[in-house]
Amino acid sequence: MKFQTIAFLAILLFACKSEPKINPELLIGTWNGVDWKVKGVSSGRDADSVFFVFAPFSDKLMNEGTYIAAYGDQKEKGSYKLTGDKLYTTAEDKVEKVVRIIRVNADTLVLGMNRMGQEEELILVEKH
Repeated sequence: MKFQTIAFLAILLFACKSEPKINPELLIGTWNGVDWKVKGVSSGRDADSVFFVFAPFSDKLMNEGTYIAAYGDQKEKGSYKLTGDKLYTTAEDKVEKVVRIIRVNADTLVLGMNRMGQEEELILVEKH
């Protein structure tokens, strides 16, 4: 019976998908929007007015740092954290929001969002 329990737990562990790990160092920097897609097609939204600035983690154990963001006249700052491919942001005096990091490398950040059941992608490039 003990062997069956161990075998079951081993199968369960292998069956569970592990979340992709995002290298937090790649997120650090200033990112400017270049395109905003809805269902894979450019939406015409003003992606150029979007920017994010992610500071290095202030708490490496908690994978947490600070950020500043803007979209047009809307500006916010607060804290962010990474869990797998999820980016959680909490602006000062606001509730936590979550987006999925689809891709991040040295010069491109693609965020996946769900706006009222509609899939959106925000493509940003690092400002040099």
